[in-house]
Amino acid sequence: MSLSSKEAAASLSEAEIAGRRSAQLYGYRKASPHLVMWGIIWVLGYGGTDLLHDYTNLIWTMLVAGGLLAGTYLNWRASKCTTEAERTPRAWRMLALGLIAVFFVFATYAIMWPVHGRQLAAYPALITGSVYAAVGLWAGMRYVLAGILVVALTLFGFYYVEHILLWMAFVGGGSMILAGLWFRTV
Repeated sequence: MSLSSKEAAASLSEAEIAGRRSAQLYGYRKASPHLVMWGIIWVLGYGGTDLLHDYTNLIWTMLVAGGLLAGTYLNWRASKCTTEAERTPRAWRMLALGLIAVFFVFATYAIMWPVHGRQLAAYPALITGSVYAAVGLWAGMRYVLAGILVVALTLFGFYYVEHILLWMAFVGGGSMILAGLWFRTV
């Protein structure tokens, strides 16, 4: 039994769609632990900043450094490469990307100084949400929705919530954790 050219083309199209969907779900699954980890870091960082304001710089320095190292390790372990020599450059590139992001935030604070506490709290969340939404244009709608949620909750907290640090801890960090758990579902 032979297939017509239309049937063959339809089968190939369906296979291509299934392949893209599989790759998208795989990407969600790889991103899930990073979202959960950074959500926990946000809960600890923003909550710690609210409770121990005098130690803000120390809290965030330790948490961001730990998060960058842990994220690098997660990337290294999850790499599809077969040897350590192949995995290591990819992991280091991801670490470098994280350091560039941290540098960008601090450089922006430096040129926009003076900023007040609410701005300091909201700015990284707005960047994070925007980046997730932008990545989602290529990687999948779940990124777009997660990014929009973080941006919307950040803006709401900035304008309407008195204790923005606690808001960002539980709502910002919590939305990242929930998005990470959602990314695990297939």
